[in-house]
Amino acid sequence: MSLLKKPTTTLLPKNIPALKNQFNVLGLSLILLLKSYLGIFSFKIPPKQLLEQIVIIGFNTLPMVILITTFSGMVISLETANWLEKYGARESVGALICLASIIEIAPVFVSFAVGAQAGTAITAELGHMQITEQISAMRLSKVSPINQLVATRLIAAIYSLPIGIITGAFFSIIGGMLVANFQANIEYSVYLDSVWRGMKLKDMFFSIIKSLVLAHYLIAIHTSFGLGTRGGAKEVGYMTSLSTIWLASGIVCIDAFLDYFMYVL
Repeated sequence: MSLLKKPTTTLLPKNIPALKNQFNVLGLSLILLLKSYLGIFSFKIPPKQLLEQIVIIGFNTLPMVILITTFSGMVISLETANWLEKYGARESVGALICLASIIEIAPVFVSFAVGAQAGTAITAELGHMQITEQISAMRLSKVSPINQLVATRLIAAIYSLPIGIITGAFFSIIGGMLVANFQANIEYSVYLDSVWRGMKLKDMFFSIIKSLVLAHYLIAIHTSFGLGTRGGAKEVGYMTSLSTIWLASGIVCIDAFLDYFMYVL
């Protein structure tokens, strides 16, 4: 009498790592961050690779950052300028867009932009290096993969993300100003005065804190999924997609938790 095997049901398509394995990769990300800081504090980071990653993560993503944040500010201004003008609150348009840009638009959308452009490239590159055994070759040559591949990207993200967020907030405010003037005839002087009155040092400081936290999360996710790749070229694509999903979900959740601790507690 043959034994019938129970059909296995899963929500994930074939060849996609199980959720348990994905959480194992997240555990790997914490180990990578700790080892990266050991390399940083021991001054074993190669300067050439560091400068290269600053260009890739910071400079090369600026066009996308400017595009996304500018149009985000325009959309908010388009939806609120007329409404505030109707109720005699035209002096509050600039302050509203300034706060939205500094607190939410810049940190979230800049992280999305950097993750979509530089982060996916990191996962794909490290995944390809892993399956072609280049990582093993580095270890045999007594070259630390953590210092070369993870720590350099971590420092580059810590340096680049705050600058990207400041740039994104600036262009979001400028985009909102142009639409407010075109849509509701709000003078530039009135708008900029409202921005100046609504801008608080506390909000700017909290935005920089967000950028540092999100920089760590971005690099931890993309490097761990890249180094956790096993199999062939198809698995590289799967892990790149999974890292993007984890990144997008994590950014929103981290932003919500940080907002709660910064503004509610």
